[in-house]
Amino acid sequence: MSLLVVLAVASCAIATLAFLVLSRSRSGGRTRHGRAASALTRAVAPAAAIVPATVLLTVWAPLHDTLAAAAVLWLACLPWLPRTGRWTAPAHAGWALTVAAGLAYVTAMAHWTVTSDVGGLALAGAWVLWLLEVAAFVMLLSYGWEVFDVLGSVRWHRRRAPVQTVTATPHAELPMVSIHVPSHNEPPELLIETLQRLLELDYPAYEVLVVDNNTDDDALCAPVEAFCAAHPERLRFHRLLDWPGFKSGALNYAEEHTDPRAELIAVVDADYQVEPGWLRATVGAFDDPRVAFVQTPQDYRAWSHSQYLRSLYYSYDYFFAVSQPSRDERGAAIFGGTMGLVRRSALRDIGGWDEWCVTEDAELSLRLLQAGWSGHHLDQSYGHGIMPLTFEALKRQRFRWCFGGMQILKRHWRTLLPWSRSTQLTASQRLGYLVGGVQWFGDLLGLLFSFVVMASLLDLAVGGGLAVRRLSGLLLFAAPALIVVGLVRAVAVLKAVGRDAGWRDALGAFAIWLSLGWVVSLACVRGLLEPQGVFLRTPKTRGDVSWLQAMRVHWAEMALATLGAVVALAGLVLHPGWVSVGLAALLAPPVLGWLAAPAHSVAALRVDLPASLRRRRDGEGARGWWRPRTAVPVASLAGALGVVALLLGIVQPGSHDAPRSSAAPSLPRRAEHPAPHAGAHVRTVPTTPSAGPSGNPATSTSSVPAGQATTQVPAPVRTAAPSTTAPATVSRPSTSSTSPTPTASAVTTAPTRGTGSPTVTARPTSPPSSPTATPDPSRRPTDRPTPTHR
Repeated sequence: MSLLVVLAVASCAIATLAFLVLSRSRSGGRTRHGRAASALTRAVAPAAAIVPATVLLTVWAPLHDTLAAAAVLWLACLPWLPRTGRWTAPAHAGWALTVAAGLAYVTAMAHWTVTSDVGGLALAGAWVLWLLEVAAFVMLLSYGWEVFDVLGSVRWHRRRAPVQTVTATPHAELPMVSIHVPSHNEPPELLIETLQRLLELDYPAYEVLVVDNNTDDDALCAPVEAFCAAHPERLRFHRLLDWPGFKSGALNYAEEHTDPRAELIAVVDADYQVEPGWLRATVGAFDDPRVAFVQTPQDYRAWSHSQYLRSLYYSYDYFFAVSQPSRDERGAAIFGGTMGLVRRSALRDIGGWDEWCVTEDAELSLRLLQAGWSGHHLDQSYGHGIMPLTFEALKRQRFRWCFGGMQILKRHWRTLLPWSRSTQLTASQRLGYLVGGVQWFGDLLGLLFSFVVMASLLDLAVGGGLAVRRLSGLLLFAAPALIVVGLVRAVAVLKAVGRDAGWRDALGAFAIWLSLGWVVSLACVRGLLEPQGVFLRTPKTRGDVSWLQAMRVHWAEMALATLGAVVALAGLVLHPGWVSVGLAALLAPPVLGWLAAPAHSVAALRVDLPASLRRRRDGEGARGWWRPRTAVPVASLAGALGVVALLLGIVQPGSHDAPRSSAAPSLPRRAEHPAPHAGAHVRTVPTTPSAGPSGNPATSTSSVPAGQATTQVPAPVRTAAPSTTAPATVSRPSTSSTSPTPTASAVTTAPTRGTGSPTVTARPTSPPSSPTATPDPSRRPTDRPTPTHR
């Protein structure tokens, strides 16, 4: 099994790299329309990655075993042929081998858990660890499918090019559109600029409703109201005070006051500058009476001159360049609010905007699909807004998005299950929305893995070190897999968008994702545990900040980074070796991500902006902040205690109850000596003491057949305190013990390569008094004595 896992992972890495190199950059992610690779070509493609991986592994593993594993791996790729008919051959190979590698790994770890002979809390922790590894595998697949689908597809069934949506009907027959512009404490000059661009739309039948929601400063409202009064043929201004429902409430009010002739409703944020051809290029999609909404990408302006803003831009662009096109092909695109249009009759049919959800736009699209409607995502953007101009505003925006995703999952999870028949969602739509909601847990999963690595380093430094052996699979596969997923996502943005982006931009986007990990994890937990919260409006700016102030503002990230750095340093100093170096390396990406939070805060405020944007950045500190209904929710505290208990159950630092067997051994090597033939003479010779698994001297016996050195491997038994001077003997339990204990153990023999007498160490019962030996990280732990060759 271990050989199959290693071969699958190596083949997956080769196939993914080849896919990314061969995939051409394509603007918008979906511009090619041609013939996909034939079934035969796609069937053979995985072999191009399996063969070189097999050649590499034959250096260490037996040839016939490696060839058998290669055949099994290639056969495992065949079932995906019907699902990858639109893809290139490299895309099929990369995806199929990714699935095969993950399945091989989780199967091997499940087999180890079943056969490891652990019990009690150790067994419970092992199964929880396995579930975390399965979750990491699912997360890897959810992002991997999007990347392979968008970059590898050459034929699209649902793609609607913008030029194809323009209707050829006369102007008098075009549907009337009511454009709703919600606003809250927006700078008047910014909002007026948005309205001015809306007045320039090349469309005959539309109106614009400006709905100011609970702005408490009359000076902000008066200029906008005067501008609307000067253009009564298009613009209408409504000011709401003490209005419930926040943005959803404002949009419901606007719908009630919409012109009765309007068939479509469009939403535009207060900071967007819309292109004149936006409506003409999108309303044609509604010629299909089943279409309820159309969403165009949300784009941004004033970002190319700053490295921080460039990185932020590409971190945003992933969703609309990769996730949305892939979801749209399955009919599961979401309505993103601004720059989107919705059919008014469909909106009324499902009861309008829900005011309980802080991401009302995404929730609306799910309810529309549940009611039997459909939606489309278009590739081309027709408006440019402003990204959050401070990192604090970015964190609050991301918190709101994630919190809303958790609200949607809590409300609709039953309808997203594969066997649900309560709505008209198709299987692909259920999967798309379920995976989209689960993807929010990626940062929380990464945070849990970071805690596990910290606990393992701490146990390695001051405990028994057995946690590292229990968690070797996690440390060597699951956590790096999450890091690789992030890197693949960054590369996918560059490939799919096809704009002027370099590696520095991609790495910067990846750093921003890492630095937002803590706030997204917090939003996941609070969104699941807390019943509701006040709407989080997205502040775009705040006052100037120094490095010290930035670290104080992001105190949680700094605390995590400090803890991680201290634990890593302790492991390196107190238990030097390549194991501690490897663990510290796994901890480096999250620590750097946490440290990047205050760095991004300072970088955002040092961006040179035009005067209007600089005023907006300096004056948005008064904007709202999400706050819970209770100061310290009991559910959140219970969740934190649950995480601590989970870590203790998985790691059990300082424990000496190591598993007695391992089903996931290290990579097999070629046998250099034949096993002793039946009837071979075996003689027992005394040996000198040798260091046991814990680093203490231990006594042992060894069995040597005539003409062949072998190792006598007894089943583990409890022993008395080892002696450092006496000849090697088998330790037996004290005769004064009243409980029944074994007095002898079964003996087996195994060949070794050494020519001298091997020694076998017995496991002591007393705690180790010296540093533990470095465990083999390539396999799950075992307390079977390890042969020591002279």
